[in-house]
Amino acid sequence: MAEIGSKEQRSFVRASLSFKVKFKVLSQEEYDAIKETGDPIPSPDEKGLIFDSTDTEETFNGIAANQCLVDLLFQIDEKLDRILAVLSKDDPDISVFKQGSGVNIGGSGMKMVVDKPVEPGQIIHTNLVLSKFPPIFMDVFGEVIHADPVDEGGKTVYQLGIKFLDLDINDREKIIACVFQRQREIIRRENREG
Repeated sequence: MAEIGSKEQRSFVRASLSFKVKFKVLSQEEYDAIKETGDPIPSPDEKGLIFDSTDTEETFNGIAANQCLVDLLFQIDEKLDRILAVLSKDDPDISVFKQGSGVNIGGSGMKMVVDKPVEPGQIIHTNLVLSKFPPIFMDVFGEVIHADPVDEGGKTVYQLGIKFLDLDINDREKIIACVFQRQREIIRRENREG
């Protein structure tokens, strides 16, 4: 079995971040049906999407504050939809998301660790929170490129390489902003220690 590690040869910047991921596996037909109906979340304008924790006072004035509120409301709305689907008892498995852990993320994909294997080629719907302050909620679809068994403390888990599908420019910018913020934090910490 492989160990959790990374060798990157990517066109997008990538950072090791630890974050919780809720996901569910979709069939190609389910994914196509979702894409056909369109995204119910309106695409926000580009103002206020990139957050920098060093400038929080200005960030939470005007449009940026509204964007944070909008993201939180969409997250609440999605959770309510899932609760209603489960309570309807028609098909409770439809809305059940499984839990995984994000290991790293970049503008084109992410790596995550899950308890059960997922076959390469399968499409997954993921929900993740990259940052709690300011809140950055992501709802993205991806294709499993590889699934490698990994020994983690005597337990076998599976490391999935996910390539994002149809990621819009605003979501990509949010991810890249988080990656750069994380890299700045690492540089600051190394400068203090060194």
